[in-house]
Amino acid sequence: MSGRARRGWTGAPWQPLLPELADVALQPGSLPSLAEALAAIPEHRHPRGFKAAQPPYPLVPILLVLLVGLLCGQRGYAAIAAWAAVCARDHPEVWAALGFLPSDQPRTPVAATLFRLVRDVDQLALHQALEGWLRTVAEVLYGAGTPVAGLVVPADQVALDGKTVRGASARRAPLAPLHLVAAYVPALAHVLDQAETDGKGRELAAVHVLLGRLPLRGRVLTGDALLTQLEVCQTILDGGGDDLLPVKDNQPSLLDDLTEAFSPSGPAAGGGAAPVG
Repeated sequence: MSGRARRGWTGAPWQPLLPELADVALQPGSLPSLAEALAAIPEHRHPRGFKAAQPPYPLVPILLVLLVGLLCGQRGYAAIAAWAAVCARDHPEVWAALGFLPSDQPRTPVAATLFRLVRDVDQLALHQALEGWLRTVAEVLYGAGTPVAGLVVPADQVALDGKTVRGASARRAPLAPLHLVAAYVPALAHVLDQAETDGKGRELAAVHVLLGRLPLRGRVLTGDALLTQLEVCQTILDGGGDDLLPVKDNQPSLLDDLTEAFSPSGPAAGGGAAPVG
């Protein structure tokens, strides 16, 4: 992999709108360590009866195998296990960099081992470790307050939006496609958190889950008109954040009240109309 990284990728329409900026030279140690972030995850395994010559795989290296395998395009536990075997055999320097001890006959995890690890690991701790690492990497690469189209995108903006996972229809048939609501920071091109929901148009439950997990203080949360609900706005305010949400025809009474309030004769213009409750 090249030692240089492109900032502001615009190769696909679903990618964040970031400007074309100069390449950034990346030196060893210039980015936060993923291994150090994963070290905060508690060990959940309690192996018994293993051979002294074949101790259990260390937790951080095996997590790195999963993550790096995914980044290298492997999909599924069997594919990652096969990739790990080739990596250990043909690229011992990479295997050692992942944290495994050098050996003439390196052991590599099989698909079942990887499956059990993902099934049993502390999901919240893993999520928090990855979220913190991704955010710090994004801040190093993009910085805060990235200029977009001559404007400055604030790093404290969090956009809430739902998307159906690409290819989920084929994998989950006959179930409904996997639909996730994400909390996304546009200025950093980074997803803070995401939660599963029943489908498009039924995202409020997932939004409440995210609002209960995210630190809201000092952040401005945006979303579509579906989220313009009293309970959503009150939760954001109670958490010390602010909201900027649109009002459309799906709430005609509220839209009429706002139209009147900001009309030339309304309260916003110094008129005598009653304020919106």
